[in-house]
Amino acid sequence: MAEKLKILVCGDVNGKFNKFFSRVESINKKNGPFDYLLCVGNFFGDGSNSAEWNLYRNGTFEVPVPTYVIGPSDSKMLNNFPDSNGCELCPNVNYLGKRGLFSTSEGLKIAYVSGKEGGRSDGCTFTAEDVTAVRDTCLRNQSNFKGVDILLSSQWPQGAKDGIEGSALLSWLAVQIKPRYHFCGLRSFFFERAPYRNHDTGDQIDLSTRLISMSSVGQKDKWLYALSLTPVIFTPLRELSQRTTDETPCPYPNSTSLPGAATKREGSNQFFYDMDAPADGGARKKQKRGERSEGQANQGPCWFCLSSPQVEKHMVISVGTEVYLALAKGGLTPHHVLITPVTHHQAASQLPPEVLDEVKKFKSALKKFFKKKHNKAVLFFERNYRTMHMQIQVIPIPSSAASEAKLAFKECAEEKGLQLSELPDHADLSQVAPAGTPYFHVELPNGEQLYMTAKKNFPLQFGREAVVGPSLLDMPEKVDWKDCQVSKDEETANAVNFREEFQPYDFTV
Repeated sequence: MAEKLKILVCGDVNGKFNKFFSRVESINKKNGPFDYLLCVGNFFGDGSNSAEWNLYRNGTFEVPVPTYVIGPSDSKMLNNFPDSNGCELCPNVNYLGKRGLFSTSEGLKIAYVSGKEGGRSDGCTFTAEDVTAVRDTCLRNQSNFKGVDILLSSQWPQGAKDGIEGSALLSWLAVQIKPRYHFCGLRSFFFERAPYRNHDTGDQIDLSTRLISMSSVGQKDKWLYALSLTPVIFTPLRELSQRTTDETPCPYPNSTSLPGAATKREGSNQFFYDMDAPADGGARKKQKRGERSEGQANQGPCWFCLSSPQVEKHMVISVGTEVYLALAKGGLTPHHVLITPVTHHQAASQLPPEVLDEVKKFKSALKKFFKKKHNKAVLFFERNYRTMHMQIQVIPIPSSAASEAKLAFKECAEEKGLQLSELPDHADLSQVAPAGTPYFHVELPNGEQLYMTAKKNFPLQFGREAVVGPSLLDMPEKVDWKDCQVSKDEETANAVNFREEFQPYDFTV
């Protein structure tokens, strides 16, 4: 059975960053480590504490727990969120985006809607189109939908508490996606409703939901909430359907129709990424290379989907139909590259056949390139743990060190108390790592494969630590990618040189 994740949830921070992170650090040391910190309500305040924020943004102060926030409900705060699709705000603090479903490497599913309900969809308001898109993403390809783990919204749902005005669209969304926990904010007081039993929809399990509204940082009411949760995909149905003595009926109407939305909206096509899609159901323009496909589900902010504004295009080496090749940020050498899918895929163990086939083509081309051009052997490794988008690290090593690669990884694992196993010849990664399994996988120069399940607190730099050791690259000072970053001009020059050298071996040309 999957391990439980330890999660902290906070209400409105309102720019009180020192007080907020100091308290989080204290709780994390005493009761942690926590896997995630989720924030609802307004993260930024009126700007008066910008000096505090700069200390975290420039790395002077460290954020103790991986933190994910949703967007503003006030247009005055929009300038703090440079990309509505999600982005990194500072080291270890990420903006999830305007709306979507964030699936962690451990299998936790977090749906989110930023802002308040409004007449039009912008940076701080949402509409029926937004909640429908979230619903469609959660239910897509789910023949036996069990609900999501957490729903984050700043605004309250309508009907949650007498006398509190809320959003009917959020109530509708909660009915559709059945979150085990629904956290909201903006009210500056703590409120925990008795769990309610979701409507019985016949083909779906009628699990219960706990609605919790968080107070604001600095208030006497509770503004930090801790929970321990096994992802819903790993939780037995018997446990999910278990009733409690204080359980109540669902406070929201059981309706498939959106509140206030035209009937024709129901059952229409929803284009989650292309908001300019034809309303009459006409054919979309032919998909260009590098764009997301219509059926690709949003998993929250992603810095590696090629259509994302966050992708640093100057580092891209080659783009195929399904996969692209790019220089690694903070690479160990100027030839350290990544193989990664054009559209959103979590892990190599879950790749469709056409994507996997192109990954193999890139591997084959890179092996030939490094051997003939540089007399180097190649290591491929992947960490599917606390990642969102599949990245296979490609690192050339001296050919004379190729025979030492297996021992280097095994010794590094042993030092850390980890169990690294050898996979049988021609083993299929999908067989040993079913969907939702966090893992580390390495393909050695001789084709042998090493694998381990990534347990809680798995060392994020494990692959680099093994490679920079004395038997391979002997570069211990480069274990942290942040210490290896170079200027954009140097990155561009390295990419140009790599493209020119690689072109004779590039099957996409």
